[in-house]
Amino acid sequence: MELGSTADWQTDKIELFLLGPEHVGPAYVGWLSDPLVGRYLESRFVEHSEASTRAFVSAQRADPAALFLGIRARSLDMRHVGNVKLAPIDRRHGLGEMGILIGERSAWGRGIASDAISAIARIAREQLSLRKLTAGCYASNIGSEKAFLRAGFEVEARRRDHFLLDGRPEDLVLMARWL
Repeated sequence: MELGSTADWQTDKIELFLLGPEHVGPAYVGWLSDPLVGRYLESRFVEHSEASTRAFVSAQRADPAALFLGIRARSLDMRHVGNVKLAPIDRRHGLGEMGILIGERSAWGRGIASDAISAIARIAREQLSLRKLTAGCYASNIGSEKAFLRAGFEVEARRRDHFLLDGRPEDLVLMARWL
């Protein structure tokens, strides 16, 4: 995927970087294995190792319909604290589906997620020429919904009882941002 300048890849709080298998280590795999971090992730149903996580990151990097970026937090000594993904990217329709993981718990509640979402939205508009981004989250994942709303997304719809969380039905909140 051809990308332009990385100047749009940073804010006062974060810096995004192209994620590669060399960025996978014990801390990253630890995020994926942490039940609190993974509570709302579909990856919680899979056992993770460094090898399997490196393979996943490599596959995302090789996929022309995916942009998978790491997030470094300025307030945490530029430590890798999470990832943000734009995939699939549908160039015919100018669309991209977003997902985000802030795995480092010490980074929670600092506005890092909304800054990363805003930064990847700029990349989507200015470097990929997309016109609309979409995202979804579990209804009880209030932190994720707030981060997307702060980054200019709006709620488009709800799918009632879409997921099972702890054995109980949970709504899916669908959000979008027009670029």
